[in-house]
Amino acid sequence: MAYDTLQKSRILITILSSTGVLTNEKLHHRNLPKMSPIYYKLMLHIPLTFTFTLLMWLDVLFSSDLNQATDILYMVLTETALVVKILSVWYHDALVKSLFNEWQQNEMFKLQTTQESVMWQRTFKLYGIVAFVYIAGSLSVVCSSFTAVLFLNVYRLPYSYWTPFNWKHPLKYWYAYCYEFIAMPLTCICNCTLDMFHCYMMQHLALYFKLIAMRLENLGTNKDETNAGVTQKLLRIIEFHLKLKSMSKSCEAVVSFPILAQILLSAFVLCFSLYRLQNINFIDDPVTFFSLIQYAVVMNLQIFLPCYYANELTIESSRLVNGIYNCNWQEMSPYNRKIVFMYMQYLQKPVVLKAGNFFNVGLPIYAKVMNNAYSFFALLLNMDVE
Repeated sequence: MAYDTLQKSRILITILSSTGVLTNEKLHHRNLPKMSPIYYKLMLHIPLTFTFTLLMWLDVLFSSDLNQATDILYMVLTETALVVKILSVWYHDALVKSLFNEWQQNEMFKLQTTQESVMWQRTFKLYGIVAFVYIAGSLSVVCSSFTAVLFLNVYRLPYSYWTPFNWKHPLKYWYAYCYEFIAMPLTCICNCTLDMFHCYMMQHLALYFKLIAMRLENLGTNKDETNAGVTQKLLRIIEFHLKLKSMSKSCEAVVSFPILAQILLSAFVLCFSLYRLQNINFIDDPVTFFSLIQYAVVMNLQIFLPCYYANELTIESSRLVNGIYNCNWQEMSPYNRKIVFMYMQYLQKPVVLKAGNFFNVGLPIYAKVMNNAYSFFALLLNMDVE
């Protein structure tokens, strides 16, 4: 079937290439013919993403009390996780390209039946809805934050950061505001799009494992097929599976440290955002109050989505055992039954992605992060009371 399996990834790749996260020579040569993609990345992220994150950390270090520090800690930790993600994808740029080139060019990854195409379209239609809601929700948080401060009677930045000058001066305030107005939307787009790009890679692999399970179940059902034909199909499926396991290792290399940084920092991010939320009076500042609620929801999704898609990859790879057991192995030749039995033994161990070789990524780790966030939040409240 002539169906573009990478269709849903092209928008993400275009956004990430335009924002200097991924390298796309065609896009850069068309839009910036005299600039190298490497220089484009550095020119965009050094003065904005990296410097902005550093200035936020300086503001935390120069804070006079805990309340002032927690007002910005939830955001600076999110920005720090983004820096780790960007550096990781820059380091694995060639590996990402090789994965997507393989998916696009290798005939092994072409869909074979209408049933496979329908399943693929249905799954990625849902993925597209999730990606749109997550990215739109993230951008809405930024928009509401920048809008809220304009209606206050005092000068206040949407997200506090250190400046070498007093930004509370009427004229200098707009310098600080405009710099953040450029830096924050850029980092927000990079962050949420990169999250969905990692999730896309895991969903893509999970669907291929699901295709293998479907093909295994249909093995030997054609009465007119010879034993040699069944053997050939089975060997092709085994070769396909081995290729996917190798690609899963490559995917783990790309997403491992970004997910590790996200999970390690997320409990603190949720904790500090909730702490700031309980210190805000809804009547005095309703826009900021709703903005923080939006942020907490988006942050929850930022933790949940990679855990969910990594869990889906593990589940789909574990279902291969059921797929081969449900095939028509009873009527196969002794030689084919022997291959089926040995392959079934090999399938006992599913694919599990690890975060920096420390722990498995899945829904259980999401529950632990939520529990840790609540524990840190309760600790902060106790310290505040004392």
